[in-house]
Order: sequence, then structure tokens, then C-alpha cells
Amino acid sequence: MLGLALLLGSGPGCQRPAGSDTPLVYAGSGSIGDTVLSPLSEGSVRRGGPPVEAKHYVGSAEGFKLLMEGRADVSGLARSLRSTEKARHPYYVIIGYAALAVYVHPDNPVTALSRAQLKAFFTGRLKNWKDVGGPDAPVELVTVKLTTGSGTADFFREAVLEGAPFAPTHAFEHPREVQSYVASHPHALAWGTLAPDVQGVRVLPLDGVAPGPDSIRTAEYPLSRPMVLATRGVPDGPLRDFLDYVMSPEGQAIVARSFIPIREVR
Repeated sequence: MLGLALLLGSGPGCQRPAGSDTPLVYAGSGSIGDTVLSPLSEGSVRRGGPPVEAKHYVGSAEGFKLLMEGRADVSGLARSLRSTEKARHPYYVIIGYAALAVYVHPDNPVTALSRAQLKAFFTGRLKNWKDVGGPDAPVELVTVKLTTGSGTADFFREAVLEGAPFAPTHAFEHPREVQSYVASHPHALAWGTLAPDVQGVRVLPLDGVAPGPDSIRTAEYPLSRPMVLATRGVPDGPLRDFLDYVMSPEGQAIVARSFIPIREVR
């Protein structure tokens, strides 16, 4: 089953022996850990599989490091694996897709931005909405805390800032706090993982493309990214059972609550 479920990489490695009642240890992305991991664990248990214990919400890079050190059984990455990570020969599967959305207040008259404009704002080169056809008002930059090793923040740095440093931002712990702030501040500008239940803000097209299931799966939308689960080597036993469940129709329906699943859920 798993071989048909988008086997993207494999290599030598051993899995921790585990009985069906021994928790598997998760490390990595909070974008995965805070959303789909718990219901996927519950579904796996209902099928007689192991629970998954989210011990380490440490970001994609650090979670992968803990995986390869043998301190976790499965790692979540909110981005593609880097070449240095692939060189360690993990096994990994794309479980779904996500996108970073660009948010503004609903009353903001700006209807779209380009990546170049977004970069100019978040590096501080542009500072006023009038520079992109909006009102004569300073832009309030809003983000989650820009933790190094966060797959979400690192993806924005690479895809938009192209390695340039962030200008000062108003930073919050949780994405929902970011959305709440933008919903009550007409001149705010923010980005974050696109969620199905976003309220009180407006999502801007980027480079002329709006984020949606098709444009995200095909990466036509420029801030699309895969959501990945990785193991040290080709999984077997309870770990294979868990990944098989994630890629099953039932598991993909759970993934669809927060991300774009690999294929349409019927």
C-alpha cells in the first residue's frame, strides 16, 4: 500500500521496535503537529495501530535532526526536504499540500500583490500602502514569531525574501493571533498558512494567482509547499501501518480538514 502512496525516498535505516500499544514519537513542524497529527493518531488507534505522541514541536529542521538521531520515529516537515536532508537517505511521503496566504484587512483597497512587492514590504524597502496603489498609510507588518528552523518561516524567507533579513514585525505566538490582529487593523499585512476557516481578513492573489486546491497542488500559486512525514528508513510494522493510514481515504479526509489532500476526497 505505502509503495503506491507516493513513495518519494528511501534508504537504509532501522525502526524502533514497537508493539501496537507503544506510542510512536513525533518531532517537527507545528503546522502538522497542531492540526492533523492528533486526529490521525486517533484514527490509527481505532484501526488497531499505535498512537503517535507529539513530544517535540521544534520546527521542521530540528525535528528532522531528532529523527535522524533516533530520538523520534516520525518527523513532520512543512516544506520540501533540502538536499542535505535527502543525502541522509530518509524515507518520506507527501501527505498533502499547504500554501502561505497573504492577508489584509477587508477594507484595504489593494486587490493583489506580486512577490517582489511582498519582499519589498517585509524587508522594509517599501513602507507605505500608497506604493502599491493603496491609501497613504504606513504598512503594519505582522507575523508569527520568526523562529529559525520553523518550516513556515524558513519557506517564506526562501520563497519571498530570497535570503534577505526581515524588517521589524509585530510578532505573535500563534497564527490565529496574527489573523485576529489583521482583522482589526486596516493597515496590517501578514502571511500565514492558508486555513479553511479564516475569518475577518481578505486573502490576496500573488503574482496574479489566488490560492486554491488546483493552484496549490500544481504549484501554480507561488507560495505552495508540500507537507511531509519522514522516517529514518523504509518503515515496517506499526510505523508502516500509521503511514498507510495517513495515505488511506480516511486519513486523507482528515488531512483535508487543514490542508489540500494529495487528491480530491470523495
